[in-house]
Amino acid sequence: MTTYPNPHRTWRRRLIALRSLLVVCLALALLTLPRFSPDLLPPPALLAGLAALLLPSLLAVCTLNLTPPRQRLMLGIELALDLLLMLALVRQLGGAANPLSFYLLVPLLLAALTLPPRAAWSLLAMTLLGYTVVGLWHSAPAPHSTLHALSRELSPTHGLGMAVVFAALAVVLTLLGQVIQSLSREQQRQQERLLELAGRRERLYQVAATLAHQAHELNTPLSSLVMLADNAGQEPGLPDATREDLAQIETLARRLADRLRQTDTSEPPEQCHYQELGERLRQHLRHLCPTLTLTVEGSQNTEFQDAPAWFRVLANLGYNAIDAGAEHLVLRLENDGRRALLQVSDDGPRHERNRDREGLGIGLALVETTLATLGATLALDFHHQWSQARIMWSPEAPTHDHA
Repeated sequence: MTTYPNPHRTWRRRLIALRSLLVVCLALALLTLPRFSPDLLPPPALLAGLAALLLPSLLAVCTLNLTPPRQRLMLGIELALDLLLMLALVRQLGGAANPLSFYLLVPLLLAALTLPPRAAWSLLAMTLLGYTVVGLWHSAPAPHSTLHALSRELSPTHGLGMAVVFAALAVVLTLLGQVIQSLSREQQRQQERLLELAGRRERLYQVAATLAHQAHELNTPLSSLVMLADNAGQEPGLPDATREDLAQIETLARRLADRLRQTDTSEPPEQCHYQELGERLRQHLRHLCPTLTLTVEGSQNTEFQDAPAWFRVLANLGYNAIDAGAEHLVLRLENDGRRALLQVSDDGPRHERNRDREGLGIGLALVETTLATLGATLALDFHHQWSQARIMWSPEAPTHDHA
């Protein structure tokens, strides 16, 4: 029979351990009584009653592989059986005046923690009724006997006080168990909702990343096509028809590229500081890879001329890092006024199966071309678990116009 993991099966296993521990402790306690007085020998009926407490455990062992709905039913039956057996034992030990009667609160609390409200309150009514019955109808122990030593005859007033305390504890434990069970269910529902929301958010991130990646894969060759068409159109001696075709190709490529970028509001103005440039880059890359962490270090107040071109350079390097599976991207700027160094480092790929980095083709060629128009040089250093791009330029040198 198929085994179904569920909380009721866990509680039944704990009941087996609890009953077994109870029987062992009581048996050891009774067997040590003759050491204090030879007259305190436990009768065989008492030991047989303790052994009877193991019957619910035997029932649990035989039915642990039931389906979850039947597990709950069997748990209720075992607790009721445990209650009835303990009531029978307490009746033989002198009735409700015996301190062992407070063991009846244990199955009551377990029922309140695991069973539905109707079953828990039904077991409470059964417990109070059974306690009243054994308090009024029980076997009085003989004087100077073992049972008399465990349970002495008390005054009616004292017995009434014990009954009031027992009833109050039973009601409070039932309420407490139901409240704990309700809070546990509410916490479980909240965790399920959080997991569901996290799954939906992850799926949305995957869709957004896929769309952004596709847009990048389209935009990069379109930008390269614009650059090649512009360079080819400047060649001398071309026929007019060829020049017109190249102009038409460039116009169409620019139109498609503008369509892909028309919703992108992260591109900076012509002049902006290094800190603002890094923040715009962080917002831009977040749409492509929400889990990517971008750290901006160095001279925060350095001002960049022709900031959109620098933004495209850093964005392409970020695309390459994301394609390689990077999770952390670091920008570090060192500028002493005569020489500036911008380092772009990432930690991708992080897995041995991704040793070959991807996305370092047309995008990297565009980066080098754009940096050349800005008067900067690019040096690259790759490893199977990290990469670093070093961009060097002179802040005092004027930059050239770029396509």
